[in-house]
Amino acid sequence: MTCQDYGALLIDYTHGELDAAQDALVFEHLQSCPECRARRQAELDLTESLRHAYSEDLELPMSVVAHVRQAMRGERAPTFLDRLSAAFRPLIVAPAAVVVLIVAGVLHFQAANKPVPELSSSYFVRQHIAQTLGSPSSERTWAAYLLTSENAKTDTSAP
Repeated sequence: MTCQDYGALLIDYTHGELDAAQDALVFEHLQSCPECRARRQAELDLTESLRHAYSEDLELPMSVVAHVRQAMRGERAPTFLDRLSAAFRPLIVAPAAVVVLIVAGVLHFQAANKPVPELSSSYFVRQHIAQTLGSPSSERTWAAYLLTSENAKTDTSAP
């Protein structure tokens, strides 16, 4: 095993959480490796300083306590209406979001299933003729349409 492998076990070794075989291996390695011994000592120092910091109840200075009390008095307590609106906010927002999603889905579905109009050249020719019937060249346009279309055989009357 390398020093890195032993380094991963050092914290557990320091706190007595290894089984006997691993404990013996780490102990043996610590006897021969000054770097790992220094890491273990740093872990011991950190553990001791944390124990010391949390071992006794520390009292806050009166100035800090006074500032906390003043801040608490300065804040207004939430009113009944504030608490009520905070309680009902999820009950209003969630259904509204669901309604918006449903409406968006229905609109998207309708737009996707809308039939696409089919346009043909005969439609454009008929529209052109309908718009130009009032012009002086309308008879010529109608004659040209009849000559170039299948309607020449069936309809030879002018408009």
